[in-house]
Amino acid sequence: MYLYLIRHGQSFNNTLPTGEGRVADPPLTDAGEKQAPLVADYLANGAAKDPYLEGGATAGFGITRLFTSAHLRCLQTSKPIAEALRIDPVIWPDVHEECGIWLDGYETLPGLTRSEITERFPRVEIPESITNQGWWDRPIETESEWVERAGRVARQLWDDYADTDERIAIVTHGGFIKDLVGALVTEGPVPNGLLSVRNTSITHFSFLEGELIIGYVNRIDHLPPDLVT
Repeated sequence: MYLYLIRHGQSFNNTLPTGEGRVADPPLTDAGEKQAPLVADYLANGAAKDPYLEGGATAGFGITRLFTSAHLRCLQTSKPIAEALRIDPVIWPDVHEECGIWLDGYETLPGLTRSEITERFPRVEIPESITNQGWWDRPIETESEWVERAGRVARQLWDDYADTDERIAIVTHGGFIKDLVGALVTEGPVPNGLLSVRNTSITHFSFLEGELIIGYVNRIDHLPPDLVT
């Protein structure tokens, strides 16, 4: 199995140096809206640069399965990717960002509801667990909870896909990419600051004969300098 972790495009909250004025589920900025189709085209037509692929490093990505977080910024990023790859994206609730949907002063927030997702993103496959109460609808997630969740996703990748020929892309978040890399590589958390990825960057792993191979981290070949955020 070949795994590609894609961080969402730049969101409104990414533009706030101190976090003051943040919103619970931020949309993409104008820059993010430009980044998303660029990574989509790259995934559809660019070279994966993986020597383990059949055809060598110049072979294309050949994505067979597309998962996305249920946060708005990931759904917006996955939309042009799905169109370029001609694959319907599937929401994987567990690949959401650290903390979930939260805002100071609120005990719980719902996140997008099933109806809202269906209306705005009709191609997205929505698991039954997401209802019109919202996909989140619980208190802020703790660090121990997101570390456990990353481990759960890592185990599912190993158990369900590692021995297959699937080429999986997951549109997710900078914090969760750090957490999942930690779960896959060290079976534990990676401290903040040791791994940072840019908006729409690609991080790649190969699962081959029971071994995990790190292909690359934070690849942004598809972005011009003025869109690197």
